[in-house]
Amino acid sequence: MTRPSTWDDGLDISSPDSITEEEIKAFRDHYQYTKGYSIPAFEFWLKFRADILKRYRASVPFMTTSAEPKCLVKNCLNMLHYYAISGYEDGILYEVHLSKRRGATKGEVLDTLAVAFMHGGPQGSRFVATSSTNYLESWVDEEPSTENQARWPANWSFDPHAFDSGMDFRSTVASKQDLERLMNWYERTIGEIPRYVKFFAQFRPDFLKAYRNRLENVIRNGLPKQMLPYLLLHYNIERGHAEGIRENVLLGRAMGMSKEQLIDGFTWASIYAGIEAISLADEVAGDVIRAM
Repeated sequence: MTRPSTWDDGLDISSPDSITEEEIKAFRDHYQYTKGYSIPAFEFWLKFRADILKRYRASVPFMTTSAEPKCLVKNCLNMLHYYAISGYEDGILYEVHLSKRRGATKGEVLDTLAVAFMHGGPQGSRFVATSSTNYLESWVDEEPSTENQARWPANWSFDPHAFDSGMDFRSTVASKQDLERLMNWYERTIGEIPRYVKFFAQFRPDFLKAYRNRLENVIRNGLPKQMLPYLLLHYNIERGHAEGIRENVLLGRAMGMSKEQLIDGFTWASIYAGIEAISLADEVAGDVIRAM
């Protein structure tokens, strides 16, 4: 059987209005292998409107730049981050499973979940715990196979100090020097200071320092530095947060992300935000993308 999808999910997407038992079995086998099981949402559409599922799957190969066809880890972890914030148990478990299958390390997955805790808090992590604790406890990293050698884009790298502002975290009190260093970091790194930073610097500087202590130490186990703006760009488009979108496009550019990699963030966010959400993203950050 010819499988036109670059994801090899078993569906003949060239014939969306019909489906065979062979396709259904191949699709289920693919999900069993890559994600551990066929998720209920897809089983629903297989039963009642397979054309909806097939047309959805047909769009997936175009979400990621063709320049990086094998760098699949970033988008597995991208969706894991969003599911961990929103508390989608099925999605959390299957993205943890798929991330391992695609070549992610346990440390990279835990870094991603730590980033998600920044916005999801205990509510989101409750579902991380119930869905994935057993799987993560039994996880043993393996040597990358030939199918996932290109785990990350060539210019992406782990750097635990990439977001260091120079604030002195040995004290919980934000000094004048701490705030000056933070403002200089924003100016130097993204070229502007977000409004919320100015607000908390004026009214709750110690809270701002505590937040930066979390942010600057969230990645510890191997996740490339580019993943932080990539994850947060995706999430801020999903929730329609204009300033968050702009900040993370600027931060992604500062961390060496390419135009196409940033556009990947826009495209993947449209899965749940809807394609209309990209109008806001373009309004607040399109000038940065077009200038690259």
